[in-house]
Amino acid sequence: MPKFLLKKRNIILLSTAVIFVIIFLTAYIFAGCKTTANQPTSSEGTTGNATSAENTKKFTDNGLVITGSTTLLEVSNAWAEAFMENNGGNITINGGGSGEGIKSLINKTTDLANSSRSITDEERKEAVSKGIDVKEYKVLWDCIAVIVSRNVKVSELTFEQLSKIYKGEITSWKELGGDDARIVAAARESTSGTGEYFLENVVRLGNKESQDEYSDKCLFLQTNADVVTQVSQNDNIIGYVGLGYLKEAGDKVNAVKVKKDANSAGVLPGVETVKDKSYPISRELYIYADGNNLSDIAKAYIEFILSDGGQKIGIDSGFVSIK
Repeated sequence: MPKFLLKKRNIILLSTAVIFVIIFLTAYIFAGCKTTANQPTSSEGTTGNATSAENTKKFTDNGLVITGSTTLLEVSNAWAEAFMENNGGNITINGGGSGEGIKSLINKTTDLANSSRSITDEERKEAVSKGIDVKEYKVLWDCIAVIVSRNVKVSELTFEQLSKIYKGEITSWKELGGDDARIVAAARESTSGTGEYFLENVVRLGNKESQDEYSDKCLFLQTNADVVTQVSQNDNIIGYVGLGYLKEAGDKVNAVKVKKDANSAGVLPGVETVKDKSYPISRELYIYADGNNLSDIAKAYIEFILSDGGQKIGIDSGFVSIK
């Protein structure tokens, strides 16, 4: 065969090989690019791990105002700190009592209302008249612990005895088997959900027709912390506080066993006795919101409270998980 034909054939074979190499490389590069493009990246939040600052601080420029129950005050501060650490935002927690919280929600001066009692029919009607769609969220279980000064020798009381103490009908510890000393009854102010609950369920013995009121001789205090201070620093005082505040008081006060009636067993307040419903002064705690004006940060805050992490904060603060 002539040499020029061999050369030509070699050139054709070489050219064909080059074309195959180019096709192969092009397919490889294209496939690689396609695979890379389909990979989820944490910066876009598609991996499921919200690790970027943008994702974890998405409420940086948002504010949230929460007002109401002093029973929920301490745990609300803990909730707010944990939420802001992970999500940003600027959350302000105000006390003032459950009544003040609901009033502020109705007057549209707060975003959320903390309450240690359920909203009344009158409050709900007023809210509706102002265009508010009342949303109720049950957030924790609590109980009202009856506490006395360390010098008091009475260790258990019935509902009837408690009622008579707070109505001013029993005035000496001697009438209850204690020392001959005057009883000082510390109660909560009228804006307190804890005070209202105790009035309706203990002082009035659960009778919705009753018009009984606290005696004007009672020492009316603004917060749970004020009650703990008075009972722990003075003699012969009886008071009542939310379970979380009993935990804080420690051995500075004595918790009293409460009996529904004379034939019932006395039960101490505690997480387990709230769970098994054996302690007779237990209740749910609430957050109220306006469904017509519920911001993204408010929704996220409530979702956080009801999450396992939020409920754990409640448990650590001395309450019982709503779950």
